[in-house]
Amino acid sequence: MHLRNSCAAVALFSTVAMFSSPVFAQAAPQAAADTESVEAEIIVTGSFIRGTREDAAMPVDVFTADDLNKQGVSSPLEFIKQLPSVGATLGDSNQYSTASQGFQGNGSLNLRGLGPTRTLVLFNGRRTVLAPGDGFIDTNLIPIFALQNIEVLKDGAAATYGSDAIAGVANFTTRRNFNGVIIQGDWDAIKGSDDNWTSSILIGKTFGKVNLMAGFGWQHRSTLPNYAREFSRTTYAVNPSGWSALSTPGLFAATYLQNGALTTQTARDGGNAGCTAVGGINDGALCRFSFIPWNNIIEEEDRYQGYVQADIDLTDRTKVHLEFSYAQTDLNSLGYSPSFPPTQGPRGSGSASAFTVSPNNPGVPAFLAQSGLAPSTAERPLAAVTAVFWRPLGWLGNPADPVRGAGLGAANNKSYRFSGGIEHEFTENFRGQVYGTWWRSERDAFAPDVIGTRLQNALNGLGGPGCTGTTPGQNGCQWFNPFLNAGQPISIEGRTNPNYVPGAENSPELIRWLQVPNGTRQVEEQTVFDLIFSGETNLDLGGGPIAYAFGAQYRGNGWSTRPLRPESDLNINPCFREGDRSCVGTPIEGVGSFIFLGGSRFERQTQNVKAIFAEVKIPITSTLEVTGAARFEDYGGSVGSTFNPKGTVRWQPVDWLVLRGSAGTTFRGPQANQVAANQITSLAGIQAAANNFKSVDIFGNPNDLGPETAFTYNLGAVVSTGGLTVSVDYWSFDFNDRITTTPAQAIATSVASGAVAANGTRFANCSSIFANLITFQGGCVQGTTTGFDISRVRTDWVNGPGIKTSGIDVSIDYNVDVLGGRLNVGGQGSFVLDYTFEDFIFRGVLVQAGYQAKGFTNYFRDPQTVSPFRGNAWINYNHSGINARYQVRYVDGVTDDRCVGLTNCTSTSFGPVNFGREVSSFTQHDFHLQYDLPTIGGVKTQLQFSVENFTDADPPASRLEPSYDPFIGNALGRVFRFGARVQF
Repeated sequence: MHLRNSCAAVALFSTVAMFSSPVFAQAAPQAAADTESVEAEIIVTGSFIRGTREDAAMPVDVFTADDLNKQGVSSPLEFIKQLPSVGATLGDSNQYSTASQGFQGNGSLNLRGLGPTRTLVLFNGRRTVLAPGDGFIDTNLIPIFALQNIEVLKDGAAATYGSDAIAGVANFTTRRNFNGVIIQGDWDAIKGSDDNWTSSILIGKTFGKVNLMAGFGWQHRSTLPNYAREFSRTTYAVNPSGWSALSTPGLFAATYLQNGALTTQTARDGGNAGCTAVGGINDGALCRFSFIPWNNIIEEEDRYQGYVQADIDLTDRTKVHLEFSYAQTDLNSLGYSPSFPPTQGPRGSGSASAFTVSPNNPGVPAFLAQSGLAPSTAERPLAAVTAVFWRPLGWLGNPADPVRGAGLGAANNKSYRFSGGIEHEFTENFRGQVYGTWWRSERDAFAPDVIGTRLQNALNGLGGPGCTGTTPGQNGCQWFNPFLNAGQPISIEGRTNPNYVPGAENSPELIRWLQVPNGTRQVEEQTVFDLIFSGETNLDLGGGPIAYAFGAQYRGNGWSTRPLRPESDLNINPCFREGDRSCVGTPIEGVGSFIFLGGSRFERQTQNVKAIFAEVKIPITSTLEVTGAARFEDYGGSVGSTFNPKGTVRWQPVDWLVLRGSAGTTFRGPQANQVAANQITSLAGIQAAANNFKSVDIFGNPNDLGPETAFTYNLGAVVSTGGLTVSVDYWSFDFNDRITTTPAQAIATSVASGAVAANGTRFANCSSIFANLITFQGGCVQGTTTGFDISRVRTDWVNGPGIKTSGIDVSIDYNVDVLGGRLNVGGQGSFVLDYTFEDFIFRGVLVQAGYQAKGFTNYFRDPQTVSPFRGNAWINYNHSGINARYQVRYVDGVTDDRCVGLTNCTSTSFGPVNFGREVSSFTQHDFHLQYDLPTIGGVKTQLQFSVENFTDADPPASRLEPSYDPFIGNALGRVFRFGARVQF
């Protein structure tokens, strides 16, 4: 067992052994009330006016620490995934989706499926740490061990909170006046991994008028390879998405000189037997390559969190609150393909014939013999070898990773946050507060990629970090062997290569020189000042005094990005060849010197946002209440300003019924990186290029990118009688000027729109208005260039078409005393009724027709998977210190929109493919049990056990690279969780 696992086991079980006894006691979360004085809640998420949650006219769901404990939740990600109102969520690995690339280790909250940047996340009512440059809160940084409540407002709230609160607000609030110690440990047993571990400690103590609370948490997630799940091991004929035409063994052309004439023969390295022996699929002249054996469902990850809080009562009317948090997430062994496929080389764009191999390469003789080609002789010498369709390493794996053979990347996040303020009651009816918040978020992330000129030099014997001179293979110069004979496969499959020639290996030193980290260091800081006044007037229309709030906010943002290494700095290496700057000022400036990934430049952006706001609550009668709010926010510069009002109504005609409604406008301003004169590169399987992965370069828009706006409204009813509470809410969002990127898939399809070519793709229309957004191998030649020649696609941040979405939320909760215990039965569900996108007009041309996203996968378009219904239900019974809970989570199935109107979704040389045409629904059943041991010497101990997905249901099949839909199903399988909590 690893040392870290041993440490976690000590945290989990040592105190249990000390305090075990057969006598029952109250649950630890309930016991918390004994050691902390929880004041009545006076602020409702969505309003700055004093009140209670029962008074709220807006749909707010409240989850307590006790709720999370009963559900077996040990991280914000687990909690978020259980919310029916949440759409596709980041957190687990899905590096194939452009929506999640570069976000490993981050968590997100995506209310209504509108995108995580449209949900505002608060910590103790104030803004908190963003993933730098990405515009959404990294929920993994929230110290869940210190939380008291999570409040989720499922309604637009920009009139109160400003930008980003379009879809709603989630407010994570910590314990107050806590006295005592809570130690928690968890162990998740997951088949195919080394398991996950969580531990935390929280300490609180009151010293006179000062309450101090501090805690620390650690979570470890072990690698879970894709290959550990049978459903990810689909063949090329069944699901071609996870397979590439570029491989080792590759397709090579050998050119001989005979009688003064050149003759060329093509052959697949190692022949048919060589391909299948290492795991490939023979497909005509190609050996198909799958990168799935080197990729992971869960990446190796460690998270560390620290939190300190102080509450000081200066006087009866004046209080000070201070808090500091630190969080760190380390993923130091991200699993990528052994190498990316070349989309360009030192001679220009394109995958085909991008590299040549010196006939003197030591791997050539064995290659010729194993591929059925004639040896080089004096009478018929080998003049040239060309890698026609090939990628470095491929099925042989990466020697730099002797364990898995993967290309290893990393992502490291750090954040610091301080918030403090003073609250003062001037009179019983008038109060004010001023707070300052500062946070800093840092992210270093990279993926490994090969530099084209270095690869070409090494193929010619001039590779390696110690190479001096011009003699191949001499003076520290090394050869790169591109052939199948270069080694035994290094992968999870454990295959044997019969073509291996001992001594022909590529050294790890050479690989590390060829393949270098390509990534960025991003840093974002924000300083926020909040000034809020609230109170009650002497005006009373019969339902109570009119209440109000008003205030101002200043937000100062600074964001910067820089390349981690000079090799990926486009100011240093803007052209195809490393060190070359001759392309500056030409259309190919910025292609960079890597074979697949793009580069980046140093960039710094700042934003200063000023806002004023006001709110009034008018109780017209004891049963009718109206609230109005408005906010003016000024971004300055090209973004400008925006004014957003909102109104709510709450009417209680009878004791058991509340009717509520709200309407208003809301907005979101552009992020700093979206208006930067820079670019980032993502990867996508481009449909017009036969679904081969290509580079998609996303450019910032510093000129005319403005804010997006939305009109939102909500109509609902709440029925409460006895122990039963039922709520129903209809919600609607209508967006204009949506901030988005131009659609890469639609642009590529629009350009490659001619007749079908022999390679199965379509001829390019070189006169298309979008042709300059596509980089083709050899340029665009009418009648010759096809979709298969696409190397890169350019997209830009723009204000795009509007969307309209609406739906219905339903919640049922029933509590009753049964057999001396407490029974709770309930359920929540969210129905999406509509999710319509308008026509996308770009450069005055229709580039993508409007579409209905509800019920479709939307893998290659916004907004990712939209299930028509998501819901959960539970039965919870608590009796004499035992709490047992069964819960079920259901996500509706969807249709792959790429298949609509087609007899077959796609096809390969093996026949038609309809895999994942209909992505099935997913149902997960969980069981949770908490058992309270007796209190001994003031120490309360709780044992916890869960079986999540106890039916071991597989996620639904889909035509994505891992062969399942990560936004619907759970790929972990059956998970056993053991936990313990000690409180004193």
